[in-house]
Amino acid sequence: MVGCIGNKGSEHAVCWNLDDDGLEVKIIKPIKKEKCTIVSQEGDVLDQFYRLTNKDGKEIGSNFGKKPYTFTLGRGQVIPGMDRAMTGMCIGEKRKIVIPGHLGFGDSGRGRDNIEKDQTLYYTVQLVDLFRAVPGKKWETDEGIIIEVTHKIDEDKCRKAETGDTIHQQYILHLEDGTFVDSSFSRNAPFIFQLNRGKVIKGMDIAMTGMCEGERRKVIIPSEYGYGDDGRPPQIPGKARLYFDITLEKLIKKDEL
Repeated sequence: MVGCIGNKGSEHAVCWNLDDDGLEVKIIKPIKKEKCTIVSQEGDVLDQFYRLTNKDGKEIGSNFGKKPYTFTLGRGQVIPGMDRAMTGMCIGEKRKIVIPGHLGFGDSGRGRDNIEKDQTLYYTVQLVDLFRAVPGKKWETDEGIIIEVTHKIDEDKCRKAETGDTIHQQYILHLEDGTFVDSSFSRNAPFIFQLNRGKVIKGMDIAMTGMCEGERRKVIIPSEYGYGDDGRPPQIPGKARLYFDITLEKLIKKDEL
């Protein structure tokens, strides 16, 4: 059931949705239709502010005024009720959410926050920003490096990485069996290096040459262009293929230095 007080598209409307399974969503800060150019959908990467309380209003956790929480919508990275409640939101929109226990932390609860078994959760959430990928092409280089563009940049807007440019890179590295190795996100800072100056493994120099600022890629690097027969103990065994998710976050051209 959906209802609104005031006109649904106005800034002062308050709308709510009650689902049969107990999920309750109330829009407390709507965004005008003409200002809402994109709404959240499955696969989008969301930046979220949240405040979580119990039924008496006692705060359990909040990141308002801090760094937003980032997750991919509809990929099971948050509790089921949150995936559903954040769908269809405009950037800047704020909602109050009531999530029943079976759509929250279930019969396990969450001990570190003193959330009990099947506890109902009371959230205030705001969609700070969202990112929607535009997939590009996939190819294999002469060296056997597989590159897949997971978010492309239009050619007329592309600032391409060239030899000597300074790269600000975000990355996640896994092994072939899915074992997590390392990530720049763990340090809350990009990895910075000069391209084709021997500062990184050869396969990474090859994979990022010609990449656009803002572009994202999945890259598979064979061992001979990675860490070779010796690997990098204890995390990377010898002859390991490397599976990277990379983003060229910022590009400083060599003539800008």
